[in-house]
Amino acid sequence: MQFKTDYSLLFLFVSAIISCCLSYWVYRNNPLKLQKKWMVYALMILRGMGLFIICFLLLEPIIKWLNQQKEKPILVIAVDNSESMLLGNNARFLKTEFSQALADFKSDLSEQYTIVNYTLGSEVKISDSLTFSEKLSNLSEGLEEIENNHFQLNHAATVLISDGMYNAGSNPAYAMSKAAQPIYTIGMGDTTQKKDVVVKKVYAPNEVFADNSFEIKLDLQAFYCPQEELKIEVREKEKLIYTGSQTAKGNKYFNQHIFTLNKASEGIHTYEISILPLQGEASYVNNKVIVQINSLRNKQNIVLVYQNIHPDIGAIERALSKQANYRFESHPINQIKAEKLPEAALYILHQVPGNQGEGIQIIQQLRDKNSPVFFIVGKQTGLSYFNQFSRCKVAGSAQNLNEAQAWVNNQFNLFQIDEASIAAIQKFNPLYTPYGNYQLFAETQALLYQQIGYVKTNSPLLAFSSANGANHSYLMGEGIWRWFLQDFLVHGNKQISENLLLKIIQWTAGKSDKSKFRLNPTKKVYDENEKIVFEATLFNDLFEKINTPEIAIQLRSEKGKEFNFQFGKVANDYQLQIGSLEPGKYTYTGKVANGNFPNKKGEIIIKNIQLESLQTRANFETLRAISQESGGAFYYANELNTLKENLQKNPNSKTVIHEQEQLKLILEYKMLFVLLLLIFGTEWFIRKWQGSI
Repeated sequence: MQFKTDYSLLFLFVSAIISCCLSYWVYRNNPLKLQKKWMVYALMILRGMGLFIICFLLLEPIIKWLNQQKEKPILVIAVDNSESMLLGNNARFLKTEFSQALADFKSDLSEQYTIVNYTLGSEVKISDSLTFSEKLSNLSEGLEEIENNHFQLNHAATVLISDGMYNAGSNPAYAMSKAAQPIYTIGMGDTTQKKDVVVKKVYAPNEVFADNSFEIKLDLQAFYCPQEELKIEVREKEKLIYTGSQTAKGNKYFNQHIFTLNKASEGIHTYEISILPLQGEASYVNNKVIVQINSLRNKQNIVLVYQNIHPDIGAIERALSKQANYRFESHPINQIKAEKLPEAALYILHQVPGNQGEGIQIIQQLRDKNSPVFFIVGKQTGLSYFNQFSRCKVAGSAQNLNEAQAWVNNQFNLFQIDEASIAAIQKFNPLYTPYGNYQLFAETQALLYQQIGYVKTNSPLLAFSSANGANHSYLMGEGIWRWFLQDFLVHGNKQISENLLLKIIQWTAGKSDKSKFRLNPTKKVYDENEKIVFEATLFNDLFEKINTPEIAIQLRSEKGKEFNFQFGKVANDYQLQIGSLEPGKYTYTGKVANGNFPNKKGEIIIKNIQLESLQTRANFETLRAISQESGGAFYYANELNTLKENLQKNPNSKTVIHEQEQLKLILEYKMLFVLLLLIFGTEWFIRKWQGSI
């Protein structure tokens, strides 16, 4: 501990002299007529001490000391909390003997280590609550998050307790090849392969067309079922619609079974595909799987007419080719005539009309038919011709281009975009837009505006209009192919950019939603471990967003069980996020508490996830690889005490001492003022007692 001050220490000596002199001056002639000499000296000392402390405090002294903190080594204990941990005979051992052994393990190491507990599954949680109910095993994500959370801390080791089976994420052995700390793995479960039949994988289309036939393929596995007949059934709402069979050959049998289903009516169909149980199977849970298929009435034809070959065209074609409900074709402007234009639900005109008026006849015909059109403007667009048909006009030249990024109009209400997509779109590369003055006509809304450099303008980048019974959309720039590329580079997929394109096409090709109460789930089909999200929007008579009234929604399961929820308010909209529900079909009814708004109805489906039951044999090879790659070791479940002894001798488990220099003004110590009060109070009391003041 040290004292510091900005003044010279000579001032302390001067303060002491001044204090002594003043004290001596007051009591030099014994003004209180005290009989005993030592009492005079005592009062003189009290006065001198008090004056010296005051002078000392005027120098603003600071006290400095080193604060030492001891940080014990961190031992992370991560437990696989997925359903597969309870398969076979492992459940009883895990919940009784091993549970107590693990508690003793933690207790014995708690003096040497700071224990941090994690559970791994579809999510990573800091918790020691074990339910073994997670539907997925993502070991790589869990180990990576543990590594990141304890980076640059005194992390000595990680203990992973698992059966080694993973069905999400990457191979955990590869993910942790550069782990900073050793990972010790404890293998749970039985590595012996028992008699079992498994529906390994189903290849089924997500969407088909009503009244058409479609094919489903099954990957079947059978262990230790030689020459036994595998009977396959497909049911819809308990109705048997298909039967088939195969004969298993050998102790390890794998084959594909292909069958065809016919004439599915329009709507979402739920099929239960199962292999009838065999006697003596290790598990019956993995004998069946449920798939949902959306049967559509017909395909929508989309025709793209373009001025010249451009990367935008390829990007749009690749995105739409993935959609089963769209048929896409493209034509150069010089090879198609207005009178032979194919019938379509939507026409995309890429830089049409041209600088010389190319495509004018086509646009006139589309206008006469009130056809939906998606215009994409670029350098080759003839703006003077474009303005004749557009409700988003540009007074300028397409030869002079700006590089414009997107910023989102929060007041846009034709359809909704989630927050993650908004954040990503505003970071996408700029498009090349015409330089000029922009004008939006009535019933035209901009979803995206142009941002030139750091300046946000009111010039539209993506706008939508509805007039005379037809929807039009306008992308006022070329280069959207960069959005798809950047989306893939940043997120590993093109989901955000493709979803934006689909929303543009769906709105433009569809009929405008004029209802004042709009309520929709973000998806029609959810996995059982997914959070269910509903979004809602209310409009007043002027079609301005409002969110004063309360909105309630009721979900009803196929068994008649009801769930009631209240929407929360987010900005000018409503949103509801529900936790996971049991698999099955649910109908919903949305109601506005007051006001003349009709109820909204629909249905969603919750799919059952059976990935955890596909394997009944523990995978210790993966656990050994994790330990080997990270510098740890593999242990069996009954070797917990051996691991404990090794951790107690671990050379990396050292307590780290952190020293921190701390400064504090002595004026902040209240005890000094208490001391001054006692000194001067005592002196005052003696003087008063002796008849002085």
